[in-house]
Amino acid sequence: MYDPDAYNSLPTLSVGAQNFQDKGARNVLLSDIRDLFLRRGVHERYGIALLHRHFPITATQRLVDYRNVSAPWEVGGNADPIVPKYQGAIVPRSYRLFRDSFMPYEFDFAEDEESSHPVLQGTRDAEFLMELSALLEEHGLEDVLGLRTLDGRDPELSVEVTEGRANIMLPRKAFGPESLIEALWVFGPELVDACHWVSDPFQKGELRGIWAQQR
Repeated sequence: MYDPDAYNSLPTLSVGAQNFQDKGARNVLLSDIRDLFLRRGVHERYGIALLHRHFPITATQRLVDYRNVSAPWEVGGNADPIVPKYQGAIVPRSYRLFRDSFMPYEFDFAEDEESSHPVLQGTRDAEFLMELSALLEEHGLEDVLGLRTLDGRDPELSVEVTEGRANIMLPRKAFGPESLIEALWVFGPELVDACHWVSDPFQKGELRGIWAQQR
């Protein structure tokens, strides 16, 4: 099921980043959460996202990404997690703990309805999701961190910016470090000592960050 409140109740980027700092989320990322991802072997399929939103959407819309641009798409009153559209489907991309379960709050447009998104995998990741839920609740991070499926984005596009009612992925070189906030983390067997921007955020072997621009 999908509930528009799962998206509209998210904090702004600046508030989300402050929550991350206040709750000491980085220490949990570098230890318990990373260990869980590696132990369950899900680190190549999922990352951890900073919960935030840049603008509100209506109850009949979903935030959908297509070719590195996310914008509100109309879906009517359909509450199914997957919505057929344009001979493809709107499918979940990002999840948060909401009303005692992982609920999608951001979506991708898939030209083929069959994909590797968790909602299509049945109980494959049930134990991992239960453990992640327990970890987030134990550390008070259920409203700070969410779960993100990893996809085949252009590795040069690692900064998310908002123009009007659209989020756009752009190259890191276009921005100064003072305006950026870490917004997505990907884990690997080897760990660097801090999250940081790199040219290939999905390269295996380290913990890496994707950034969002603070405006």
